[in-house]
Amino acid sequence: MERFGDEVVLSVAEFAEAWSEHERQAARLALAARCIEHSGEWAADGSMSMIAWLRHHSRMSNREAAALVHHGRFLEAFPDIATAAVDGVLSAGQVQALGVATTPAVAEVMAAQQGELIPVIAELSVADTEQAAAFWKRRAEAMVESPEPVEPDRELRVSRTTDGLVGKLVLDDYGANEFETAIRVASTWEGKHDLRGKPRRSADALVDICAFFNANHDRPGTPRNRPHVELSVDADTLHDNPLGWTSDHVMLHSKTVETLLCDCVIHRVTRAGSTVLDFGHATYSVPKNLFRAVAARDGGCRVPGCDRPVSWCDCHHLIYWEHLGPTAIHNLGLFCNRHHHWMHRHTIIVKLLPNADMEFTFPDGSTRISHPHAPPGAGP
Repeated sequence: MERFGDEVVLSVAEFAEAWSEHERQAARLALAARCIEHSGEWAADGSMSMIAWLRHHSRMSNREAAALVHHGRFLEAFPDIATAAVDGVLSAGQVQALGVATTPAVAEVMAAQQGELIPVIAELSVADTEQAAAFWKRRAEAMVESPEPVEPDRELRVSRTTDGLVGKLVLDDYGANEFETAIRVASTWEGKHDLRGKPRRSADALVDICAFFNANHDRPGTPRNRPHVELSVDADTLHDNPLGWTSDHVMLHSKTVETLLCDCVIHRVTRAGSTVLDFGHATYSVPKNLFRAVAARDGGCRVPGCDRPVSWCDCHHLIYWEHLGPTAIHNLGLFCNRHHHWMHRHTIIVKLLPNADMEFTFPDGSTRISHPHAPPGAGP
């Protein structure tokens, strides 16, 4: 070992050993990341996914974080390969080649044959490993019985009740995998004080997914492609627990009405008893250009620790609209769907500071500061 200025220079042998140890540690870290992903601890600070947690706490790029999470899942699924990676029997390049070859269709074959493959692969270069893995994949696909494709068995039946929506969902393997992945990505956990059970967290995630689609679909709709939802509100109740119902005459909780009023399309309806005398032009509680200005300032959900981007967010009146809070940039903040509802359900005071930071004061008197999200590509 020598020094070049202030830098340590390793010999060829020392470098090779150091790199081998680096790869062994990387395999251990990938498995550790998978354990954390399983436990849900990544959500304790408001992170929306394991990838988001890695981006924030380990200062990884999105690509690096996604690769680490994917690597951990692969190693967990194939323990013999994981052991070989941790022990340095297989290099990271060799493990990656096996991962590329292991598609869902041949995963069961890999699970059965991984122990036999390792000693053969271990002696090869990465380039030869890639060729061998591709050859193995072709043989494995020939071993797998491919049934005639059939129409997926999918069914969704829902009905409205006084408590909300109930129903039945049936999905095939592909649909189930897509559904489970979406729920996992959208699920949040707020640490030891989060009293929601897994069913409730999954339901919250499904609502977030639906809200995201409603805000971002490419079909005709209101600005930001939001669907037009008709809501009737009794004007006499606006300033205290607003009373509202849908066009299907489904009564909504007052907190749901408050949340919808923050960022919606409003029609003025004049009635004489049950007779409609006038149906006014649509006006937006937050005009499109104003929303864009708030989005440019905030860059995403402003709840501390939340990394939901603009496309997941609504505008929220810091002083509530129904409490005569002005629809102006100094009284608006960007909040994702779940945190928007959360703000309306809890007594949380938010103050916009002159430097665009937001100060959150919680019911127990504690405070936290939220900084605007940096725009993509911005430097430190």
